[in-house]
Amino acid sequence: MKKLIPIGIVLLIFSGCATLTKSQLESISKYSSATKEYADYPRILTKKYMNVQNDIFILSNSYKVSSEIGSNNVYSNYINRKELLNKVEKIDLSFKILKKYAKNLEAISTKNYTKNISENAGTVGGFVYGSIVFVGKKYIGKNRGELLKEYIEKGNIVIEKLSKTSKTFLEEDVSKKWISGLDEKLKNAHLGLRQQILADTVNYPSNVYNVLLIDEKVSKIYDEIYYLETMNKFLIKSIGNLYKAHNALYENTRQKQKMDEVLKEVSSFINDVHELIEIHNEFKSE
Repeated sequence: MKKLIPIGIVLLIFSGCATLTKSQLESISKYSSATKEYADYPRILTKKYMNVQNDIFILSNSYKVSSEIGSNNVYSNYINRKELLNKVEKIDLSFKILKKYAKNLEAISTKNYTKNISENAGTVGGFVYGSIVFVGKKYIGKNRGELLKEYIEKGNIVIEKLSKTSKTFLEEDVSKKWISGLDEKLKNAHLGLRQQILADTVNYPSNVYNVLLIDEKVSKIYDEIYYLETMNKFLIKSIGNLYKAHNALYENTRQKQKMDEVLKEVSSFINDVHELIEIHNEFKSE
């Protein structure tokens, strides 16, 4: 049998003739769409942090240091960024998997799901995180309701684990180790550089203009720190709702939760995602 995904897979043979209602399919589709959007923001956050951290380092390394010390500091910062990047890539991989899962889920929940699966062969059906649902061409004729039940059941285990580990990462690493005290580091770096420039204005009066440029740059970095704090706060809040909404879908497909409860959880998560989008767009427009 031809495999569409060249990695370790688990074949699930779908059976039964259970169907899902229009409301169930719509809630799954809406959740999938919101999850695809959400999956991008942890990467956006970590990338922005690395840029802000590097900007602050450059400011702090630009005054009262010899060439040798300055060069060593740059190299040390490079090593630290490499270590940080390794950690960020692991988290980013989890959310790439989440996004792929959401795309698959959305494809199966749409009206023309057999066509969507065929068009996305090799992408649709892959969900790696310990186990994979494989939706091959051989199975696209199976009942969609049963297909979604099996897929959501596998996804629920993984999303619960991803939510817990990501929440810990956002709270312990991002909040306490990365963002906390970032504004103080910027303040100290700004003060030191400003004093150095002003001291040199005795011999170089034109340096006053450089102070204006530095102040403008630092002001923008403060805005970026505020963006990081706000985004991280909402990511922590919404990561729990990501799982709650998915678990509600899972319980509902097993007929253990009412539709109004599902809609409540899914709507809550969707609102979180809209807030993240709004925060990000407002920052971009400034």
